[in-house]
Amino acid sequence: MLKLLPQRDSFILRRILRDCHVQPRVSMTDSDRRCCVEKVEVLAEGKWLSLHRHHWRDHAGNLRAWEVASCPTKAGDGGRKGRRCVAVVATLSRPHPLPPALVLVKQFRPALDTHTIELPAGLVEEGESPQEAAVRELKEETGLGGSVFITSPDVALDPGTSDGTVQLVAVKVKCEAEAESPFHRVCGVDGEHTEVLLLPLPTLQTSLAEFAANGFLVDSRVEALAIGLSLSVASGTE
Repeated sequence: MLKLLPQRDSFILRRILRDCHVQPRVSMTDSDRRCCVEKVEVLAEGKWLSLHRHHWRDHAGNLRAWEVASCPTKAGDGGRKGRRCVAVVATLSRPHPLPPALVLVKQFRPALDTHTIELPAGLVEEGESPQEAAVRELKEETGLGGSVFITSPDVALDPGTSDGTVQLVAVKVKCEAEAESPFHRVCGVDGEHTEVLLLPLPTLQTSLAEFAANGFLVDSRVEALAIGLSLSVASGTE
C-alpha cells in the first residue's frame, strides 16, 4: 500500500502507524501552563446565559481575545465557572429476543429551531450529587428508574464557544413490563415535552441515520456513542 502513495504521504503514514503505539503525554508541559485567561469582560447578560470576552495568553505568551457563551455560576458550586449538569447514558436490558436499548429523548430545541435526539439531561440542583441528579432527570424526562454504575469527570460541552461542562452518568434502567412491548411515552416537567425513545443498541447508528434523514438533529454525544459501538463491533471488542 505504501508504494502507491507519494513519498511524502508514505512518510507521514509510517509516522502515524509508529506513533499510534506510543502512550500520549497526559501531564501538562511548561508550554501548556503558559495558557491562561487573564481577564473576563462581560458583554451581555441573560437569565440562563451571558456573553463574555476572555482575554487570554497563548503558548507563545501572546495576548488574545475570545468570545464565550457562559452559564451563570450555581450557588453552592464552589464558585466554579458554569452550572453543573449531567447527561444520562441509560441502557435497558430486555428479555430475549428483544435486544438491549439506549434510552433517548426527542424534544424541540429553540436554539436550533428543530427537534433533537438527545440523552436525558439537566442541571444538578443545590445539595444534589451528580448521581442523584441523573436518576432524578431520567425519571422526570422518561418516567424510568435505574441505578448508577459509572460517573465521568467533567467533560466539555462545546469548548470552542462555551464554558459549559457536563458529567456523563451511566445508568442501568429497571426493566418494566411496558418496555418489553412497543413503547411510547411522553414526559416532562415545568412545560417540558419530551418523547421517550428506546433504540436497540445493535442498530443504533442506523436508527440515528434514519432520524437525521427525516429532519431531526442528533446530539453529538449520542452520535459519538453510536460510532464507538460500531467501532467496537468492527474491531471485535464489543
